[in-house]
Amino acid sequence: MDKNRFWMIGSILIMIVVLVGGTILGIQPQLAAAAAANAQRDTVATANAGQAAVLDQLKQDFTGLESLKSELAPLNASVPSETGMAAFFKQLDALAGSTQVTLKGITVADPAPYVPVVAPEAVAAPATETDSSASPAPTAVPEPGTPSLGTPPVTNSKITTENFASMDITVTVKGSYVNTLQFVNGLQTGARLFLVSGLTSAHGAGDEAAAAPDDVTATISGLVYVLVPSGQEVAPVE
Repeated sequence: MDKNRFWMIGSILIMIVVLVGGTILGIQPQLAAAAAANAQRDTVATANAGQAAVLDQLKQDFTGLESLKSELAPLNASVPSETGMAAFFKQLDALAGSTQVTLKGITVADPAPYVPVVAPEAVAAPATETDSSASPAPTAVPEPGTPSLGTPPVTNSKITTENFASMDITVTVKGSYVNTLQFVNGLQTGARLFLVSGLTSAHGAGDEAAAAPDDVTATISGLVYVLVPSGQEVAPVE
């Protein structure tokens, strides 16, 4: 083999080595970087798609926000997060005017923690000896509409002594018996939730000689409720 051919073969080998080395040292890192960039781009695209879905959901929720506010307003008026006696007194005054009765007095107790309703325990009937030969006694059938003594009260685990309070209120009005009943009905169906627990009435107009002879003085007792914000206490009535 002559010297020229030797150098030619050597040059070819060197070029192959340089080409392979360049691929390993130069092109391969670029390919890895490109693959990493593609993977990162896919990750960002997936994250953007998720954010777009969240944004679409927020847009849908915002569309119904006004409707939710309109539904929340009467609930806030029914059970406010404060005593709200000023608004309640206005409600009573307007109700008295519409039912043509006269407000004689209002007493309000300070808020007290809500007491959950507890279902009474069932009392088992005492066992009695029976004669097997005797005919069994007929089972009493309750009249239609008679409430079952074992019916449990309606409760809600979300209503507790920490987040709910009640206030005892007594309202005294004077007017005809029919108008007084209309006042009581309006009191139970008004904007502020009012649970009537007692009603007494007496004929007579007190010390007002000009009152109608069929007037009665009625005293209505009941409860209103207050939603207690988390970590707070309801201020006493002033």
